[in-house]
Amino acid sequence: MTAQPATSQPVKARPSSPRIYVLPTRLGGAFVLLSLLTLVGCINYLLSLGYALTFLLLSVWVVCAVHASRALVGAGVKVTLPDRAFAGAPLSLGAALTAPALATQPLGLRVGTALLWLEGQDESVGQAAGIQVAGVGADSASGTLTLPAFERGPQRLPTLRLEGHDPLGLWRSSVYPAAGDMGSSQPPPFLVYPAPEEQAPPPPLDQHTGQAAETRRAAGDEEVHGLREYRPGDAPRRIAWKQAARTGTLFTRTYDAPQAAALALDYGATAAGDTEARVSRLCAWVLEAERRGCEFSLELPGTRLERAAGDAQVRRALELLARYERPELPPLPARRWPGPSLREGRP
Repeated sequence: MTAQPATSQPVKARPSSPRIYVLPTRLGGAFVLLSLLTLVGCINYLLSLGYALTFLLLSVWVVCAVHASRALVGAGVKVTLPDRAFAGAPLSLGAALTAPALATQPLGLRVGTALLWLEGQDESVGQAAGIQVAGVGADSASGTLTLPAFERGPQRLPTLRLEGHDPLGLWRSSVYPAAGDMGSSQPPPFLVYPAPEEQAPPPPLDQHTGQAAETRRAAGDEEVHGLREYRPGDAPRRIAWKQAARTGTLFTRTYDAPQAAALALDYGATAAGDTEARVSRLCAWVLEAERRGCEFSLELPGTRLERAAGDAQVRRALELLARYERPELPPLPARRWPGPSLREGRP
């Protein structure tokens, strides 16, 4: 009887819990130092009741370490980036934290050197040192964390770290949430757009379409263009009540205005100083084209964006300006966060 060869089956990686670091705070260090000094005094003067007090204090110190280690169990955080981030302006991050320990104590989210404490109270609202906090539930909270300004180009947020402490504040626990751990996610790299120039000169018109564009019409609020069927959400002041009274059907008035002339945004036409000054002026012109709602083209050395309008055109233009003469980010190191790594095939 021949033995059948054993078939190998792939072993799925088993996700490991993130490593929690527990260290004493300054108050905790002073507390244990005082307890040790009390122990020395009891030994020198043979104080029987002093031994009891000293070991009680040391027991409290150890028990608080256990509470601190459990503060971040089951915690999860999700950080959202703003739609647009400009160089030279503070970056506001939205943070949503969920943890069972939020019902009894606040937890902190540290991004680089900035720290945001969140507390799971139903109607808690606070503001301090550029931090705005608003609780949304007993075991969840959300807030806004303000970071210092970033430079133009591709950027990556500093390492995220969750922090907790025991009820007495003697110990501080920390954990580095990696992608997939504790329901957390590290935000992807993002682009910081150039700072728009203040009081920039008017953007140049497209000489080929500037005159013809004045005779065309576009959506606006100047003149009545026609009627269309009513849609839920239309403003009552736009409803044609006279036609509705005659026909029994609601109609909404539509308006238009002369279409703005197209703009030709050229790097060589900025007449500014260095590269940053030119890119800053182009950014101001792109935002002005967005405000006008007109078509525009953008030309950079080696790159040209054809004339178009809309949010997609503005986004592409800002991305080109953000990446202009800026290197791409290097890949993350293999061990960005402390703790055990996940290896495929580990039992």
